[in-house]
Amino acid sequence: MLRVSEVYEREIKTFDQRPDGSEFAVFQRTLDTRESLVNTKYIVAAYSHDFTASSAVKMVDRAFPEGTKFTTLVLDSNSFRKSEVVVVGSFEKFCQILEAPLS
Repeated sequence: MLRVSEVYEREIKTFDQRPDGSEFAVFQRTLDTRESLVNTKYIVAAYSHDFTASSAVKMVDRAFPEGTKFTTLVLDSNSFRKSEVVVVGSFEKFCQILEAPLS
């Protein structure tokens, strides 16, 4: 098993105030992480992940320190969960962890 910090999107509910004093709810999307265990036998592929959409880049800038690297792990699964998982860590780091010795 491999312990990773999975990146996921969530909504935060905050309250704002109108000029007349009444309050209203505002929902904002943000990125967060959660600790996950991944069975290395189900990892089909791994590749470097770059957030390219402008909205995603803004969320990354707010949620993570500058220079944080991300990797996409492609999992072989037939479950309700998606097969691609974005995790915190560089592609090179996961290459070292997942690389099988040549023997």
